[in-house]
Amino acid sequence: MGGLAAAWRLSEPGWQERFSRITVYQRGARLGGKGASSRGVHDRVEEHGLHVWLGYYDNAFAMMRQCYEELDRARTDPDCPIRSVDDAFFPSVRVGLFDDLNRLDPRAGPGWVPWLGDFTTNSLVPGDPASQSGSFTPLDIVRRSIRLLVDFFVSIDEHVTPVMSMSGSPIPPRRGGSLGAGVAHTAVALGIEALAAADALWELAVMEPVDRLATRLRSTLLERAGTDPAARRMWHLISIVVAQVRGLVTDGVLADPSRIRELNTEDYRAWTLRHGADPDAADSTLIRGLYDLVFGFRDGDPDQPGFGAGLGVFLSAKTFFDYKGAVFWKMAAGMGDVVIAPLHQALRSRGVDFELFTRIDDLHLDDSGERIGSIDITRQVELVDGPASYDPLVDVGGLPCFSRELLLEQIVGDPPTGTDSEAYESHWWPDDGGSRETLRRGIDFDDVVFALPVGMAPHVTSELVARDARWRAMCEGVATVATEALQLWIRSPEPELGWTTPGSTMTGYQPPFDTWASMPQLIEREHWPDDDRPTTVAYFCSALHEPDDPRADVDDPSTPTRARDEVARHVRELVGDRIGPLLPGLVDDGGATRWDLLCGAGDATGEARLDSQYWRANIDPSDRYVQSLPGTDHLRLRSDDSGFANMVLAGDWTDNGLNAGCIEAAVMSGLKAANAILGREPKTGVLGIYLDDW
Repeated sequence: MGGLAAAWRLSEPGWQERFSRITVYQRGARLGGKGASSRGVHDRVEEHGLHVWLGYYDNAFAMMRQCYEELDRARTDPDCPIRSVDDAFFPSVRVGLFDDLNRLDPRAGPGWVPWLGDFTTNSLVPGDPASQSGSFTPLDIVRRSIRLLVDFFVSIDEHVTPVMSMSGSPIPPRRGGSLGAGVAHTAVALGIEALAAADALWELAVMEPVDRLATRLRSTLLERAGTDPAARRMWHLISIVVAQVRGLVTDGVLADPSRIRELNTEDYRAWTLRHGADPDAADSTLIRGLYDLVFGFRDGDPDQPGFGAGLGVFLSAKTFFDYKGAVFWKMAAGMGDVVIAPLHQALRSRGVDFELFTRIDDLHLDDSGERIGSIDITRQVELVDGPASYDPLVDVGGLPCFSRELLLEQIVGDPPTGTDSEAYESHWWPDDGGSRETLRRGIDFDDVVFALPVGMAPHVTSELVARDARWRAMCEGVATVATEALQLWIRSPEPELGWTTPGSTMTGYQPPFDTWASMPQLIEREHWPDDDRPTTVAYFCSALHEPDDPRADVDDPSTPTRARDEVARHVRELVGDRIGPLLPGLVDDGGATRWDLLCGAGDATGEARLDSQYWRANIDPSDRYVQSLPGTDHLRLRSDDSGFANMVLAGDWTDNGLNAGCIEAAVMSGLKAANAILGREPKTGVLGIYLDDW
């Protein structure tokens, strides 16, 4: 995605006056990296994992808004079911966590229960410059943190200001709760008192009233926690927010905002504990859910959480305090359908070339050691009309989508490894396939946008690793993690399965597959037979624990099979043994899974029907998720600071101001990479306030 964003900025109108050619090179036939998707049986959407856009992804939304405007499908393709960015994305306001009530008290009762937040929408438009925050500073975070507590109390009790409501039920209550309005009014008064003097003595002005607030509420809530789980959760939220406020104050971030990056040397959970968070709160689903969402576990081990404290504070604040329209946005079809395919179409219309089926093998330095002098590539197939001729899109119900099967009429002869496009995207694609070529500076390229994921960098930049200590430190120190994903198509609607809030996104569940999302909107874009049509689509994902060193397995051709077998075991464990708390209607009265409810399984019976569903192990160096582990933030390189004169960097793994694995970080990095080539200031045309602004 970073490479596509760079191409988007570089190919703005008039680009041919500056460049003779802009070329995107892509292994295999599908663009988008971890965001690539295509269609399977019955045109079902098949993704790398769960993709949800957050409401502060302004640069990603701005790019897509411009993309759809250029395509003008209402005029050029009026039969397309997704003609605008408003057709492509829709607000998703119900976000929640799973809480294990037995964690603290084995006698607590039902075990895993949902805690669902109902976040209101607002009139702001993601990607619209007019909707940007005028200020987003650490002091703003402190102000808004206290306001969040106030709104939380009021929404639980009186719904005077229903910014967010939470409940132990999948249905957020409209009224009621265990606390009186007097508590909320006390919070308001103390919050105002704290912030009225906040420009003077930070710690005294802010922390004294906040601590008084916390002390008053702690006793009120904890005495009710035994009979009211909502009271315990409320205290956990208060404790974490107060610890964040105290940490920002006492670690000097209010006085010097740039110091927030120093916090990334410490783990977020440990940092909140150091600043007074209740240990139960630090172990709660509120914290666990944050780590789940960023796959924040060393080597995918759920017992080794790791996430930089500064990013923990910043990302949670951006998520809840800076969202436009809705806290989450979901896509009306696959990400490949509504994001990557439109970008491909619009970029080609601008004159950008795409040389698909091109594997990057190695980058070589010139004699000075300061520039990229040549690039070795492998052409995986021969194309009928030349390297830039392949069109990977097919029509699926009027929507341009990436084809899972190779389009043989565009390929010379028989493809070397079959017709499944995923085979050509693999790091383990056989080295004896295809034909070798070398691209040379001054002939085939001048400037290089290195947009491969950081997990691939060590495999294709050995000369750079040997030459530059910073590049070597980045390759060795910026961690990535494998992930696993599962999609289920189920015949019964969600209310019959025991879940009454379709469209929810939940995390914090027992791993593996700790995160799941209700995705019923996709059924309309798929084409199932009437007698086997699903009414529920459930997506699951999590980090994939790798007990062995993944670097030792990367060249073992049996690694993909072993990883897929491991994910298959996790899938059977989830659906066969642990699905009840999520979808109780998917098990019968005796606790056995109702396998007959799975769609697309044909005549298969029992557990064998599960084989018809879709799951994958994302272990390829290109598919691994970049992490933000403590002590690694300083290893990231800026887009304009690769260390090599004619190469810029694009990807969510760079030092881009967001520095976490997500679409927005990739797009920001790509825009900054293009700005560097164009000779512009890094943040030219980049929306939002991020860490590099502090």
